[in-house]
Amino acid sequence: LESAHLFDEPVSVVLPLGHPLADRTTVTVEELADQPFITARQGHWLRRLLERLFAARGLTPHIVCESDEHSAIASLISAGLGIGLVPAFARRTAPHAPVSWITLDSADCRRTVTLHWGADSHLSVAARLMRTTITRWDWATGAPQGEHSSIG
Repeated sequence: LESAHLFDEPVSVVLPLGHPLADRTTVTVEELADQPFITARQGHWLRRLLERLFAARGLTPHIVCESDEHSAIASLISAGLGIGLVPAFARRTAPHAPVSWITLDSADCRRTVTLHWGADSHLSVAARLMRTTITRWDWATGAPQGEHSSIG
């Protein structure tokens, strides 16, 4: 396989407005121990992150709902159905969701996004153009980094 690192970002705790912790700047996993969580299905990276963070402290998260779409998780949270971990990227796609984004006091509450492809695989012109576009994209701003004249 070959790969290209796309971006690394924090994953925040997202709470509905009016939640007792919503005005905080940081929270600990222990403070979230009894909270109802909305998260992804078993095996999804977001669920594994949540379970790993809790297990490191001898805790188990109380999961009340599952969704694999980060913006849907944020919407369910804004409706008051629970709290959850949501990557920063989702904040850019749902900037007006009425929720509080709070830092979890854990340095490893992050995700890395990497594009992989088979080193010896034949890629069509369209697939190579897509790879070039994705790897040259400015993920921090959500905009292209300029003209993509080479197919790569």
